[in-house]
Amino acid sequence: MIAISLKKLCSIVHGIIINKTKLNIDNLVFSDISTNSKKIIPGCLFIALVGKRFDAHNFVRESVEKGASAILLQHEMNENIPQIIVKNTTIALGNIALWNRKKSNANVIALTGSSGKTSVKEMTNAILKNYGKTLSTFKNFNNNIGVPLTLLNIDTLHKYVIIEIGANHPKEILYSTKLANPNIVLINNICHSHLDGFKSLLGVSKAKQEILSGLSKTGTAIFNADSHHWSRWKKSVKNNNILWFSIKKKPIIC
Repeated sequence: MIAISLKKLCSIVHGIIINKTKLNIDNLVFSDISTNSKKIIPGCLFIALVGKRFDAHNFVRESVEKGASAILLQHEMNENIPQIIVKNTTIALGNIALWNRKKSNANVIALTGSSGKTSVKEMTNAILKNYGKTLSTFKNFNNNIGVPLTLLNIDTLHKYVIIEIGANHPKEILYSTKLANPNIVLINNICHSHLDGFKSLLGVSKAKQEILSGLSKTGTAIFNADSHHWSRWKKSVKNNNILWFSIKKKPIIC
C-alpha cells in the first residue's frame, strides 16, 4: 500500500477523527491496513467491517492489543487510540482502495465470467510476472471486499495488477470495476450460473457487461465471441479497442 496520513485518510472516507490520546496525530501515517484482527501488523489501521453475519467491532480490542495504531469504525468505542468514525466501513474500505489504485501507474487488468476466472487470472499472472512486478487477486477473493483488499496491496513498484471480479447479484461488478478503474477488461464467458440473483442468462450477461463501466477511454476490451451476447457488450465500449477470441467463429471485424 502507498503510505497515507491519518488526516488524508479521514478526508477520503468522509469521516470524523476522535482522538482520546494525548499523542500528536498530525504526522500519523499508515502503510498497512487490516480487516482481520488475527493478522494485525503493528502500526497498521484496523477497519471494522460489518456484514449480515459478522461485526468486526467485536474484535477491536484484540486489534488494539496486537498493535494497531488507529481504528476505523461505524461507532465510537471505549479505546484509547485514534478513531475514525464513518457511516459504512465497507464503503470506506472501497474509497481507500480507489485512492490507492489512482496513485499507481500500474496497468490494471480486470476480468470476469461465469467460469474460468481464477484459471485465467493465474495464467495471466504467470505470464506478466516475467515482465515486471505483478499483483493478482489472492485465491478467489473477488467480491466487494476482496477486490478493494487486493487494490490496497498495490505499491509504486507494481507494473501489472490482475483483478478477478465475481458477483451474485446485479451492480456488484459495477461497484468493483469502478474501484479497479482498469486499462483492460475481459469477459471470459457467460452461462447459466447464479440464476437466483440474475434470474436469466440475459441477467447474467447484463451483470458481466457492468465491467465495461470502469474501463478507461483508451482502454481495451476483450470478449469471448462464442458467448451469446458479445455483440451487445461491444456496443457498450466507448472506443475501438476491442479484441476477441473464439474457437468456433471466423474472424470478425469489430
